[in-house]
Amino acid sequence: MARDQAVRALKRQIIVDAARSVFAEMGLEAASMRGIAAAAGCTTGAIYPYFRNKEELYAAVLSDGLTSLHEHLATASGNATDPRERVEIALRSYFAYYRSRPDELSLGLYLYHGLKPAGLTPELDRRLNRKLSQALDVIGDALAAYAGLDADARRMELCQVFSYLMGLLICDCTHRLRALGSNAEAMLDRYTADLLRRLAPH
Repeated sequence: MARDQAVRALKRQIIVDAARSVFAEMGLEAASMRGIAAAAGCTTGAIYPYFRNKEELYAAVLSDGLTSLHEHLATASGNATDPRERVEIALRSYFAYYRSRPDELSLGLYLYHGLKPAGLTPELDRRLNRKLSQALDVIGDALAAYAGLDADARRMELCQVFSYLMGLLICDCTHRLRALGSNAEAMLDRYTADLLRRLAPH
């Protein structure tokens, strides 16, 4: 039974990895189950025991990425004993994770055409939001530990940090900062310093 489970998990991962490459190249709309099967070296029918459609596959790709993000943030900031350092590491680790994986950032943003979300069912969207929240909790917990925030203040500060980091990543990956004569590292350092100064415990 354990061997069968391991084989099944391996087959599923091969399909998800192939789908990640196809989606990164073609996007959700243009990708097909047949194309994903070809990339995975299997038949289309071999995918359906794991995923009912390409939307479920897309959600699995994003979910795996968010799991990896969570592990990356937790590992990077887990050894920091100083609360200030923990915040600094958490923010820089989030930025570094997506900067080194632009395809993952692009895949997540692909769900938005203009300002309208599209592509996944409400249930899949809720699952992914829960996974994102779990990853962001690493940053939220660091902020709360540093500044002694209550739940409402923690939520507000985390939303602001998330919004800034995503905006910075988009501007950096699209080379807009270079056109404006700035760079992402300097902006992130300044933002982090300002944030820590503002939230410094009295």
